[in-house]
Amino acid sequence: MEDSIIKFILDVGNSKIKMLAGELSNYGEKLRVLKYVEVPSRGIRKNVIENQIYLSESIADAVREMEAATGLEVKKVILGIGGTNIYSRTKNIRLSFDEEKVITNSHITELFLTAEKELKQKSEQVLESEMYNIRINNSGIVKNPVGLTGRELQADVHLIFVNETEVEELTEAVNRAKLEVDSIVLNPYASAKATLMEEDKTMGVALIDIGEGTTDIIIYKNNKLIYAKSLPLGGMHYVSDLEYIFSIPKSDAQEIIRQIGELKDKQDFNFPVNGNKYISIGNIRKVIDARTGDLVTFIKKTIEESGFTGYLGKGIYLTGGATKMDEIFEGVKSNLGYSVKRVLPVQLAGLEDVKPEMSAVVGILLEVMEKEYNKMEKERKKKEEQENLLKESIKINEEKAEEKPKVKKERFKSVKEWLSNFI
Repeated sequence: MEDSIIKFILDVGNSKIKMLAGELSNYGEKLRVLKYVEVPSRGIRKNVIENQIYLSESIADAVREMEAATGLEVKKVILGIGGTNIYSRTKNIRLSFDEEKVITNSHITELFLTAEKELKQKSEQVLESEMYNIRINNSGIVKNPVGLTGRELQADVHLIFVNETEVEELTEAVNRAKLEVDSIVLNPYASAKATLMEEDKTMGVALIDIGEGTTDIIIYKNNKLIYAKSLPLGGMHYVSDLEYIFSIPKSDAQEIIRQIGELKDKQDFNFPVNGNKYISIGNIRKVIDARTGDLVTFIKKTIEESGFTGYLGKGIYLTGGATKMDEIFEGVKSNLGYSVKRVLPVQLAGLEDVKPEMSAVVGILLEVMEKEYNKMEKERKKKEEQENLLKESIKINEEKAEEKPKVKKERFKSVKEWLSNFI
């Protein structure tokens, strides 16, 4: 582990706290998971923190388990955040100049800052941003305007906001567990990072991450993030429905949800509950179908709001813990009018038993390690340029140059190639 980069990922859910430790080797050519742990979460319900102390204790439980398994001390974490207060807004922003100018990165930054000023509301924080339909002087769309010349620059700027208060409350719970939040990543964005290929994002796809308390939707088209939204509906609501409708304990409802996947082909089966009481599998499925209908309505409405109905060439992808239930998958698949399939996060070294509920933590690891790799490449490039200048100035002969370690052999041509090495 000497000179390698180690990061700890934390995902605070309604039923589980997930923590993942990942390591990137000192040359960036190897990425592996050191440990993945899950512990029950307390003090949070339907994405609302009801008890800071209980939640921080749950986070501390995950930390203790991680430290015991790895022998490493956890001080900082990369925090995943989702919840229902996710806002996705897009606006066309224009910059006009008095004369022809060469477009620079500072102009791109100005577009984003202008969009944030016009779109951001009080108590909101920007977590992700995207830019598309970029034009110079009302010309055709360009991929990268930097270096081109024009008197006007415009683009559709898309920003994803989260509620600042929720971020502060969750950060406080993490701090109470004696941890520092290194950075924050949007969970649906991370899930997309872990499950979608470039072809999916280019052709158009809506990724639906159905967790315990929240369903997150993130939509891509032409390799651009174009929309995101969340609904306070997840696996725990199916359990709550069974509890309420059949007046049974939560433990019985959870056991029914667990068993029903194993009874896919059975039409006549009765679940024993509360001693001599029984509930038919048919009645259970009716309750599940009704709740899945709400989920389908939300997905349809979100796709319509995005403005890309009919443009999703890859259709709908489902991930998240609740998608393991076949009744949910089949209900979504048969009512949306798109091709629908379940997807898992990429399998990284050290993470053998990959599950759909791991999508967010795996994606956060990929996101943060990609940034670390970019830093490595930038530093190496700068160092090589300095070495080349030194070689030229003192005319080092070829024999001595060949004796030096050839780091380039360990590297990849691009981040895209680097990422594909682990997928």
